[in-house]
Amino acid sequence: MWVYRLGLAKAKYYALTSEWISGNEAADIELINFAGPLEALDDEVAKLATIPLTQLVSMKLIVNQAYDNMGLQSTQTLGPILDCIMNNTPEGREFVQVAASQGVREVITRRDGPFAEYSQGRPEDQPRKRSELGH
Repeated sequence: MWVYRLGLAKAKYYALTSEWISGNEAADIELINFAGPLEALDDEVAKLATIPLTQLVSMKLIVNQAYDNMGLQSTQTLGPILDCIMNNTPEGREFVQVAASQGVREVITRRDGPFAEYSQGRPEDQPRKRSELGH
């Protein structure tokens, strides 16, 4: 989906590097509509819930059809096929083996470490846990 939102070059860059971006940066590059505090999420969703159902369904249908016309459906079909193929390469099998024997954290650290992926960064750069928000 990122290629439709970001364009080819940025989608490839983020997919290959696993570079993290903040919510504000994601909003700036139009990956998401807006960023705000997690505590305000329920209020924002409640605003969307006021849209009449017929309008909501119609607008979602036409926007989704536009993406289908650009090849979304074939891309979504190809994704799982390639995922299955990649899981059966020597590297894919090693990834699964390390995850099973040493844990997911270890295999992700090996994969993403060279790119300073956010979960391995400073505590202030890591996503907030639900437990930290009182949920």
